[in-house]
Amino acid sequence: MAGDKSDRGSKMSIMRIAQVLLRESDRDHPLTQQEILDFMETKYAMTVSRKSIGRNLSRLKEAGLPVVCREVTRVVNGKEAPLALDWYWDHVLSQDDLKVLIDLLYFSHLPAQQVRQLSEKLKRLQSRTFDDGKENIKNLPALGRPGESGEVLALLTRALSQKKQVSFYYDHYEADGKKHHGYTVSGEDKLYRVSPYHLVASDDRYFLLGNEEGSEGISVFKTDMMSQVTVTEEPARLQTSLETVAQGGKLLSSLFAYHGLYTGDPVSCTFEADWHLMSDIVDDFGKAAHLVSARQDLVTVEVTIPASAMKAWALKHAPLVKVTAPSYLVKEVKEAADGLCRLYGAP
Repeated sequence: MAGDKSDRGSKMSIMRIAQVLLRESDRDHPLTQQEILDFMETKYAMTVSRKSIGRNLSRLKEAGLPVVCREVTRVVNGKEAPLALDWYWDHVLSQDDLKVLIDLLYFSHLPAQQVRQLSEKLKRLQSRTFDDGKENIKNLPALGRPGESGEVLALLTRALSQKKQVSFYYDHYEADGKKHHGYTVSGEDKLYRVSPYHLVASDDRYFLLGNEEGSEGISVFKTDMMSQVTVTEEPARLQTSLETVAQGGKLLSSLFAYHGLYTGDPVSCTFEADWHLMSDIVDDFGKAAHLVSARQDLVTVEVTIPASAMKAWALKHAPLVKVTAPSYLVKEVKEAADGLCRLYGAP
C-alpha cells in the first residue's frame, strides 16, 4: 500500500510540474527549479524535494514533451558535470502567432461574446504571462450573418479537386422574406451549370468563382445562397479556354472587398424599397430589418442603425429606395439627391 501511494504521488508530482511549465513559463519567461518548487507548494500544496523536481524535469524532456532548458557545464570535485537551467514549455503557438489569431477573431464580425470566449481559449494555449492587449477592445458584430454552408463547401471543394462541373439553384429573397430560386425568362426555376475555379472567403462569406455554361465570363456566387448543389460527371471547362481577360492568377487579384464603417447612435429608420432589393435588405441588415408592409412591387422596412449608414445605403440603391423617417434624415437624403441633380444637370 505504501508503495502504491508513493507511485501515485510520483505520477501526480510529474503531472503538476508539467502543468506549472505549461501555464507559468515560455521562451521569454523560463523558470528555475526553485521557482517550480515554489509554484508546486503555492498552487498545488505539494511539497517535493529539489532532487525530485530535477529528476521529473529530465523525465518530461526525455519523454518527448516540449520541455526545454539551458544546459551549462560546471566543475564538481575537479570533474565537469552538466547543469540544466532555465526550464520552460516550448508552446506550439508563439505569442506572435496567438496575437495574429486573436486579431482575426476581432476582425471576423462574430458576436462579441463568441469572440471573447474563443480568445480566452486561445490564450490558455500560452503561459499566464501572455497578454493580447485587447481587454478594452470591442469588435463590431455583423448585423446580418449568412447561413451555414458547410455541406455546400464540402461539395464544391470536391468538385474543384476532381475538376468537375456543379449544378445548383441560386436563391434570392423576395417580399415575403423567404428564399426563392432564381428563374428563367419563362418563369421556371433556373438550374445553373458552372465550372468552378476558386472558393474565396471574404467579409464573413464564402464565394464561388466559376464559368456559367454558355458564357465566356466569370460569375461570382454566394455559397450560402446556393441550394441543391450536385457534383456532376461533366469535366469543368479549362479556365484558360475562356475569352475573358481575367484568367489564372489574375482572377483572384481582380477581386475587391469593401466594408464601410459608420458611427453615431442607432436610430429607427423607415424606408420604402423596390421588392427586388429584398436580398440586399436581408443581406445587409439581417434580423435588424423588420418588414412593416409589402405589396407586389414595394416593401416598407424599419431598421435601427446609425442615420449616416441609412443615408449611405439609400443613396447607394437610389432610385429604388425612399427614406420616409426620421424627418431630418429624409431632408438630408433629399438634399443629397438635389446635389446630384445639380451635379449632373436637371433634365
